[in-house]
Amino acid sequence: MNTIHAGIALLFTPLVLWPVTSSATDRKTPTAPHEFLMKTNPVAATADTLQEAKSLYENRCSKCHGTSGNGKGSATKDLEVKPRNYTDKALMETIPDGQLFWIICYGSDPEATEMAGYKKKLSEEQMWSLVHYIRSFAR
Repeated sequence: MNTIHAGIALLFTPLVLWPVTSSATDRKTPTAPHEFLMKTNPVAATADTLQEAKSLYENRCSKCHGTSGNGKGSATKDLEVKPRNYTDKALMETIPDGQLFWIICYGSDPEATEMAGYKKKLSEEQMWSLVHYIRSFAR
């Protein structure tokens, strides 16, 4: 095999293998609209903000995302798609604040996950505070 053919084979190998190694339970988190992706967190990450967000998280999020943010909460046993692991620093660095806010606000893939939106249950300030608290798991 010449160098060009070997390079082409290497380039396309991951594309061929991906569907085979991918499972039906892969997360299909919708991407937030561009205007959300560009948002930065308007809430300051103060000690008070984080304490309030911790309380919100413990009451609303920990049963699925776990008390340590690892995605292994008490309500995940029968879930086909497990909740996001917020302790994965490399992964969390790839997710913009606006994406996290949007998912908290509107929920995730309704056909595959149990993550409902909190737009009618939490204020924008509370949801932005949760973004700060969620980020604290990966530090």
